[in-house]
Amino acid sequence: MTVARSGLNLERHDLTVDVMKKKIKRKEGIRMRGNTKHLVFSVCVAFVLCAFASVASARTIYVPDDYAKIQWAVDNASDGDTIIVRDGNYYENVVVSKKLTIKSENGSDNCIIDGGGSGTVITLNANGITIEGFTVRNSGSYWPDVGIKVVSNANNITYNCITNNWAGIYLNSSCNNNIYNNNASNNSCGIGLSSSSNNTIANNIVSNNDYGIHLLDSGNNTIANNTVSSNNDYGILLACSSINIIYLNNFINNTDQVYSYDSTNIWNSTEKITYTYNGKQYTNYLGNYWSDYKGGDADSDGVGDTPYSIDGDADNYPLMQPWERYFPTAPTPIPVQTFDTGRPDNPYPSISGKFVGTIKTDKKIIAKKLYTYACEGTGGHTEYALICNSSWCAEAKWEGYRGDWMNISFNRTVVLMPYETYNITIVTGSYPQIHHTHSLKTENGFINCTEFTDANGNKYENWIPAIKLWS
Repeated sequence: MTVARSGLNLERHDLTVDVMKKKIKRKEGIRMRGNTKHLVFSVCVAFVLCAFASVASARTIYVPDDYAKIQWAVDNASDGDTIIVRDGNYYENVVVSKKLTIKSENGSDNCIIDGGGSGTVITLNANGITIEGFTVRNSGSYWPDVGIKVVSNANNITYNCITNNWAGIYLNSSCNNNIYNNNASNNSCGIGLSSSSNNTIANNIVSNNDYGIHLLDSGNNTIANNTVSSNNDYGILLACSSINIIYLNNFINNTDQVYSYDSTNIWNSTEKITYTYNGKQYTNYLGNYWSDYKGGDADSDGVGDTPYSIDGDADNYPLMQPWERYFPTAPTPIPVQTFDTGRPDNPYPSISGKFVGTIKTDKKIIAKKLYTYACEGTGGHTEYALICNSSWCAEAKWEGYRGDWMNISFNRTVVLMPYETYNITIVTGSYPQIHHTHSLKTENGFINCTEFTDANGNKYENWIPAIKLWS
């Protein structure tokens, strides 16, 4: 199928076709709830039993064993179910309006969802959907035909090959999604965001499209560890999109590497990172690798001496080599890790209160939720959580004893970089499990207690709530 190169209006009338062509004129406009510690034991047990019953009721559905088509499996599934798709070619336009996990059995090579040249191949209408391990191809040729269209929040799109669509992955008014480990190639646009925020786009290959990555009216997104190469017009294009963090990407041999209009962004890490370059260890801010960068590196630390100019913006810490060469011992660029204190051997004494401390990890942690380990038979939970560094904060608030009440969701994706220190505040309710130590070593780093003030005003320096940061 030949995809029409019609330009990306992305539902914005004042973003003209001219903006999407190489001949852009640079000066034209585009123009602590209380009382939970006295929760009645029997009520708590009922809530816990309901939670277990909900988990136990989740089903695994196989395609084509149980249903011949993916859409039929979706139609007959319930929130929380998993759909596993065996190898084959599925000629469908799939619409998902439930919280489901849909993944291939053996990866994307032989599990293909083909739109047949018409419409959008996969549409995500509900929050919390996972799409993993498919080849997604042959949408319609014109806007708004997309490989994977996201019009909901908090979804995971991973390990997919998205090819020969008008746009590969497209987010519209969508937030808190993880887009990682995909290959978006041979589309008109590889990955596009419109009016979308707090998304993480990481570890993707975006190549041989007209436009690699495109942001319109989108801010507070993290774009990291991607390789954007050999795109026919722009590697990355930003219009009216600011406060995005863009670092540790490779921009290689795109016809035009970057265009930024009416946008101010952060083109380097927000804190210093320890890395290895030519056998020596350094600590510095790190930007992106640009294959056409002409600057020098007098001190041989792998960071260019002069900024890489981006229309009115700049990458002040351009890399001299592709970013992977700065982390030779890293097993994977974007590890999917959690920060988990686990359950203490003895969680007592326990009471609600306010914990203030720090977290320092030894692996990159990407988290959207905080889970609280409750004392047995209680409604222990976290009322409020706040994680900050010098440049950003993420907060999460409890919504009461309903649904998934032991988890609370952050208002932005939390990205904890290894060996950097983050401040954390946790306000607990009822009876959370407590680690009675000043400093707790976990599998992926340390959490330290500065002060825990309980509901009676008593202060401790060795009380750490048992929690898990995860996605």
